[in-house]
Amino acid sequence: MHISQTASPDKTLLQQFLLCIEIGLAFTCMVMFSEGLLPRLFSTEYASDSSDILRKLWLPVYALVLVGCLWKLPVLIRVGLRMPFLVLLLALTGASLTWSIDPEITERRAIAVIATSMAGIFLAVRYDWRTLIRLLGAVWIFMAIVSFVSRVVAPGLAIMDEVHPGAWRGLWWEKNALGGHMARGAFVCAFLLFLDRPWRAVWGVGVLLCAALVLLSTSKTALLGMVFGFGVIFAGAWMRRGVFTTLSSLWLGVVLVGMAGLLLALMPEVVFGLLGRDATLTGRTDIWSALIDAIQNRPWLGYGYGAFWGLDSMPAYRVRMATEWLVPTAHNGWLETALSVGLLGLGLLMLNYLLLVVRASIMAVNSWMGIFALGVAGQFLLFSLSESIALQQNAIVWVTYVAIAAKTALGLETAKLAARPQAAPQPPAGRSGAQPRPVSRSGPVRIG
Repeated sequence: MHISQTASPDKTLLQQFLLCIEIGLAFTCMVMFSEGLLPRLFSTEYASDSSDILRKLWLPVYALVLVGCLWKLPVLIRVGLRMPFLVLLLALTGASLTWSIDPEITERRAIAVIATSMAGIFLAVRYDWRTLIRLLGAVWIFMAIVSFVSRVVAPGLAIMDEVHPGAWRGLWWEKNALGGHMARGAFVCAFLLFLDRPWRAVWGVGVLLCAALVLLSTSKTALLGMVFGFGVIFAGAWMRRGVFTTLSSLWLGVVLVGMAGLLLALMPEVVFGLLGRDATLTGRTDIWSALIDAIQNRPWLGYGYGAFWGLDSMPAYRVRMATEWLVPTAHNGWLETALSVGLLGLGLLMLNYLLLVVRASIMAVNSWMGIFALGVAGQFLLFSLSESIALQQNAIVWVTYVAIAAKTALGLETAKLAARPQAAPQPPAGRSGAQPRPVSRSGPVRIG
């Protein structure tokens, strides 16, 4: 990476101190966005924002986000113009207060999800690629270490006993959350292990810790997500062989994804059998069937952001009666979005996602940052099919998605600069000296 917010010799001690404070605050906020431990201590699984203490803990985070956005307002406006679908989606989320079945919940959660989204945009405009990815890697290593410590200090907290006994859940409510987070952490650390040479030992430890937690969670989706992330890095290394290889690899990826989708549509039992799951995805298809009926009742604008799953919600009560258990979420990010802001909001989310994939694909031709963005987008799609991770307040998955989408929206200039090797200094005119050796563009590009 050519430009970084990390300390450099020409910075004054005061500037370095303030930068350390800023990075520390960003790290603390991202740890809170990870949703680990605090919800377990101050709320319940079925009403995660019901705690007054937890809501008050988020106020300083929102205040920091507001200050940061005001600080970078001109750049934020420029990014917003390049992300029209996300801006419209957030506007629709706020406006859903007017037709929500529970305006109080919608008002509170809409403010939270807008602040969460703005946090992602701020990270994109404030930090370069290297600093942003290093920040994500540091957060996941920290959460992995704390998860292992929790197993020793409070095994009842870290290990599931009733449902999926013996599976690790770490600091989260259930094993799939731990597995999903650690799969994303393993991808980030593996990416840094490959490219960030100064801290390679740290990122190697991070890969081992996150991968171990994925296995201990026993989550098949998390294992698939981790393997997918590693595959993206391997494909990126292969694509560095030249433009033809890059374009053919991207085309092959599109074909393989299309074939996988066709196989899932025509022979789902085969796919689920390979994943070690039944065709109902542990009861998820029953939930989805009931939710499709609920969406048909209010198709275009939905029930108001975050309002559908209220404990007193009559539509949610019907779904819970049909499935015979206290369903907390849709277990699908796209259906969850349709419930909150209707098919109109779902369409905006899809367009925003497609825009991210197109921009990341263009960047991937010349830059490793495009490869990373494609990995984030691919994992987001995979986990959103079985978990409600899209357009979620106070969630690191949504912060990361928005940050990467905003980073690609800033244009290709930064990515091209990052991928361009620095030329060796030329000898002064009229003096003899060895000519610089040409630098190959086919090798791996370091970001540090």
